[in-house]
Formats: sequence, structure tokens, C-alpha cells
Amino acid sequence: MRKKALIGGVLILLAVTSMAADQPSDSLSLSDMNAGGTTRNGSPNQVLAGLSSTAGPRRQAQTLAESIFPDFTIRRTVPEVRFQFSVADERGQLVTDLSPSDFRIFDNQSAVQQIRQFSRLDDLSLQLGILLDVSDSVQKTTTREKLAAQIFVQQVLRPQTDRAFLMAFARDVKLWQPSTGDATALRRSLELIQQAGYATNLYDGVFSACFGRFPQSDGPGVVQRVVVLFSDGEDTGSLHGMPDVIALAQRNEIQIFALSIHARRKPTTGDEVLHRLADETGGRFYVAASDKELLAIFTEMEQQMRRQYAVSFQPQQETPGFHALRVELNSPQNLRVRARQGYYFQAP
Repeated sequence: MRKKALIGGVLILLAVTSMAADQPSDSLSLSDMNAGGTTRNGSPNQVLAGLSSTAGPRRQAQTLAESIFPDFTIRRTVPEVRFQFSVADERGQLVTDLSPSDFRIFDNQSAVQQIRQFSRLDDLSLQLGILLDVSDSVQKTTTREKLAAQIFVQQVLRPQTDRAFLMAFARDVKLWQPSTGDATALRRSLELIQQAGYATNLYDGVFSACFGRFPQSDGPGVVQRVVVLFSDGEDTGSLHGMPDVIALAQRNEIQIFALSIHARRKPTTGDEVLHRLADETGGRFYVAASDKELLAIFTEMEQQMRRQYAVSFQPQQETPGFHALRVELNSPQNLRVRARQGYYFQAP
């Protein structure tokens, strides 16, 4: 019996090797083999003789394996891209009744032929990174930023389902509170944050928040990862640049929501920076002219975070590296899609 199993294993290995030579991009796995090595159609030699000379190597390997080991399977790992997006009308109101026929997804300018999964998510749990700019450039608004963060924690965080960590940056980046669902601990940490220097290393701060700070999800459900950034958008000396931050956020499926506190005026360079960080990661940029606007802003922000469409599809081309993503609506209405603008594919 052992001899038969050994012969069968060698023959399978030869067939699989032949298959791999013919199709080098496929990845194979063997599972649940019959340890007894019994056959359905006689000896291994008889099985080999019965294979069609015109059959492809992949079919030959599978036929051989199934004949020698009845419980043998060959599986190919198929890559999958998953991402979330939201759609709003011209007034900023979310549109939540779309179906897959209402939009198309383009992967590196090629239309995705089949959407594998589609769902409407109405109440996502949140993993939050709260990031405050405490540099000299926001010295006049630091107190208001901390107040805004306090209001955000009080209004948005759900201790039973959500988690949040707290960081602040100026020249250096500091973690003030590790990830927790305890709103009281977050508010106490906010009170301890001090003004921390003249430099404004915005990109380093956001990069640090996106790098290994978010806990792994334990449950099977979808969790929304968000960095909430309170800043004026200025950067004076970061080691990282905007492309580094956007790429890291896209790799880790993190959306950036940004809030700048200043009077209504023409967009500044800092506003443009925050706008781009939000747009390219699927988040949104807000401006608060007064503290009275914060409640309404955070109400809308929470809806944007928790109510999303989730889709998955197979990459159109399995080429390693960055793939540009675009969601195009079929409806002629004036609707706006908020989604990250790309993903990074790693070959299996």
C-alpha cells in the first residue's frame, strides 16, 4: 500500500510539474488526500495509459490525481480586489439605493467584466485614528482643534463596536492614546496634548498614523478604517511626501477625512493638500468657519464613514504594482463618487 501511494505521489508530482511548465502563472494546492492511495481505475500505469494525448497538462494532472486519490482537488488561488465607496448628490446627501447595474468600475482603464460581490453597508464599525496638528502654524486654532476632537469623540465613537487611537504632530509625531473604545480615556488624553514646536511635519504624521497603528479585525464583518485629520494642511519638513502617504493609505485601505478650522475664504494651499489626501483615499475634506458648524459636520462625516457600498472583483490584469481605480456612474444625474483612486496588486 505504501509503495502504491509513493508511486502515485511521484506520478502526480510529474504531472503537476508538467502543468506548471505549461501554465507558470497558476498556483496549486493539494488538500484532503486519501492516505490509503487507492485507485478507481486500476494501477497508476493503467491510469497514465488512459489519459488522452490531446488533453491539456492541467486536465491530465487533475484526472490522474482524482483516479489515484479520490478526495484529491486542485485549486487555483484567484486574486480579489475589495474596496468601498460612497455616492452623494450635488447637495452632499448620500445616495444609498444603487445596484451593480448603476455603475461601472475601471481597473487601469479596463472595464471590470464581473463584480463578484456587492453589498450596501449601512452601519459600519469604525477603526479610527485621530490626528491633531499642534505645530506653530495652527497656534491660534489649537484650542479649537482640541475642542473639535472632543466633540468628534463624544458624537461619533461607539464604545461597543468602534476603536480609536490618538496622535499629535509638530516636528515629531507622538502617540497619546493607543487604540481603545474608552471615550473617557481619549478625552483625558486630548486634554494632555501640548503645543509641540515650530516645525509642521504633516506628511510624517499621517504616514505614522497609517503605518501599523490599526488593529487587525477579529470578526468576519467589514470594518471601516479612517484617519481623522485636524490640520491647516501646511508641511515644512517631512521626510515623507504626499505620494508616500497616499500610497500607504491605499495599501492599507484607510480613508482620510480632514477638517481645517478657518474663516471662509478662497482655498489655500493647505486646503488643496487636505482635499487631495481625502479625495485619493475615498474620504472627504471639510472646513469649519465656527464651532457652531462642528455638530453638523461630524453628523455628515459619520454618515459618510458608516454608509458605504462594498464591491469585489478580479483584477483585469494581474500585473504587480499600482492599479488605478475609477467608478463611473451610468446615471445622468449630478452625483459624486468618493472612493480611493487605486490599489496595489501583489502577484500570488
